[in-house]
Amino acid sequence: MKKKILFVITQFYKGGAETSLLNLFHCLDPKKYEVDFLVLNQIEYQDATSLMGEIPNWINVFDAVKNQRSGLKFEQLAGKVYRRLFHTETYVKSAVDFVKRRDYDVAISFGEWLSPAFLAKKVNAVKKYVWIHIDLDKADFVNKEELVKYDSKITGYIFASEKSRRSSIQRCPQMAEKSTVIHNILNKENILCRAAEEITLPQARGSFLLSVGNLRIEKNYPRQIEVMRILKEKKIPIKWICVGSTVDKNVYGEVSELLEKYQLKDDFILCGADDNPYKYMKRAKAVMVLSDHESWSLVISEAKLLGVPVVATNTSGAQEQIINGETGIITSFQAEEIADRIEGFLKNLDLQDKIRKNLLTDEVMKLGMQEFEELLRK
Repeated sequence: MKKKILFVITQFYKGGAETSLLNLFHCLDPKKYEVDFLVLNQIEYQDATSLMGEIPNWINVFDAVKNQRSGLKFEQLAGKVYRRLFHTETYVKSAVDFVKRRDYDVAISFGEWLSPAFLAKKVNAVKKYVWIHIDLDKADFVNKEELVKYDSKITGYIFASEKSRRSSIQRCPQMAEKSTVIHNILNKENILCRAAEEITLPQARGSFLLSVGNLRIEKNYPRQIEVMRILKEKKIPIKWICVGSTVDKNVYGEVSELLEKYQLKDDFILCGADDNPYKYMKRAKAVMVLSDHESWSLVISEAKLLGVPVVATNTSGAQEQIINGETGIITSFQAEEIADRIEGFLKNLDLQDKIRKNLLTDEVMKLGMQEFEELLRK
């Protein structure tokens, strides 16, 4: 008999966690699993890449907002959901109706806000898991008290790396006894195939550094711009290309002002959302992962798979994913040191060659799928 699984997520736009879930969908065996995928609040954004169209056809997808039949205007509905977040008793009615008469073997909230409370209160399942893709000890934007409010109804918590699990349970000790790690899952064939596509962006014809990530606070794009300013002052002949959604208008406004202030618009190029970052990644001198915190960076794993060196800040994810000086570069969070490490890397051809050669034998493909199936067998 097939195992019945429900995944619940707030939105399904391109990001590291969402891409990992999409990869998981493509790895699941339809002969073994019957899967429902409930998306609670897929409101429309400009310059954001929806992943809804890439889900395998055999998975039963339910877009709660799209299927809402009430008289609420779209914007009013979205506003209610966002304002109340974890505290809400108000969910899109169609989402509640969807799960009301369904029973699952396993139900998983994929994310840290809105969906965990919905999972705990509205879903009937033998086992319920919350899959967390951030370091709770460092992510100030997450209400930790609300996240564990329904702990008694949650079977377990899944983390993307061991270090983020350990630091998170320092903040939420009640998670300790029922937490586990499942590493983000890669779709190797898809990445290699799409990396071969041609680039039309003129600035990508020469040497460039690459950042892949939506413009969000924790990615700290202002610091990246400061690093580019220092590199330009040092007359390092390099461009910096950024691929990611600009949907957060506050961050985008700050970034735009800094680019104008430092006259870097031709050096630090914002490409916006692109459903294929791999064509840039494959051709980059190095990939920059300079976040304030990362649990397990899918971008680092993807870059390593393509044999491209990564320069990363000293986050919990980077500490597990990179051997400093051997399979990448780990640096502090200070712009001056980051710039120095990038300069040293660009000028040291032997170091570049060593890292690229080491990546050929590095175990990039973590056992994420085996870890997930082991969880289902418990």
